[in-house]
Amino acid sequence: MPSTTAHVARPALVRGPHTVDAARIREDILARNPDHPQYEAVRKALANLPGTRRYLAPYEEVTAARDTARRKDDTFDTVRRAALEAATAALADAGLTPADIDCVIVSSATADKVPGLGTHLLNDLGLRPGTRIRSLTQAACAGGALALVLAEEHLARHPEHTVLVLVGEFLSALYQDTDRTLEDQIYKALWGDAVAATLVAARPLGTAPALRIDHTWEHTLPHTVQRYRKHTDERGDHFASTRDSLRSVTDLAPALLDWLDRHADGPLAFGLLHPGGPAILTRLAKALGLDEDFVRHSRDVLHEEGNLGGATVFSVLDRTHRTPPRPGDQGLLFGLGPGVTAAALLVTWT
Repeated sequence: MPSTTAHVARPALVRGPHTVDAARIREDILARNPDHPQYEAVRKALANLPGTRRYLAPYEEVTAARDTARRKDDTFDTVRRAALEAATAALADAGLTPADIDCVIVSSATADKVPGLGTHLLNDLGLRPGTRIRSLTQAACAGGALALVLAEEHLARHPEHTVLVLVGEFLSALYQDTDRTLEDQIYKALWGDAVAATLVAARPLGTAPALRIDHTWEHTLPHTVQRYRKHTDERGDHFASTRDSLRSVTDLAPALLDWLDRHADGPLAFGLLHPGGPAILTRLAKALGLDEDFVRHSRDVLHEEGNLGGATVFSVLDRTHRTPPRPGDQGLLFGLGPGVTAAALLVTWT
């Protein structure tokens, strides 16, 4: 057990206000690509992605052509507004004020500008000038888990501090008609948008249930930088992946299982997981030897909201608060992102 215990409060989320049926996205993609060389494969793949997605902008705006500057400005400004809303709500839920925050850890791969989102949040929220700011711009989908790892490490050095964690992605802003591979079309149908904020401290915040962080883990697979990546051209940012990305969980499993064998107190009771998509989620459960109930909240988020990037684990945590585990149950919080880099936390429901 670490010398400093970190407690994670219930997160506040700003989910995309525009709910879009996956069927609409699927039909639109097929209509835009009637001559696609893998048309039938695209159709079958998208048919396996039902449900709805939550977007921060209307679907017509998401799919419209925009130049790089316009996309970056729109994305940053939208996430910035949602970040202020989520952080304000998290503070109110905990009965705290901006003056109580000592450190801000921010992760956003889509709202990447200089000065960064953390600096803008300090000004927008009215945090003290001495508040420490830590940014995880490149962490992307692993950002939620990695931000909590950093929060726990900060509290080990400064146990009297209160840390604000802010993770937000406007992934639908990566929609590009010119991205036409099978993997590109799948991600267009998977993306969702959300901004999440939570507070982490060495003491429980309030009387509501919380997560206690017991152990943390990070692991990067060498020579896998091509599996997930973002690049930029005159149309804006693009996301790309390769079919090898589906192997990432399997490739990470030996190191993850070794860590769990050394630190878990017994069987895991609940999961707070962001593996990317339904197929990878299934592979993770199989690698861990766990049943469908372990991944149900993660699967529900993918089905009803979409892949929210690093914010996914917080949407899953919010759902877990609605149907909580038993006090003392141990769970796994897991994020997987470009690199391929993964972060995991053994947590206990308190």
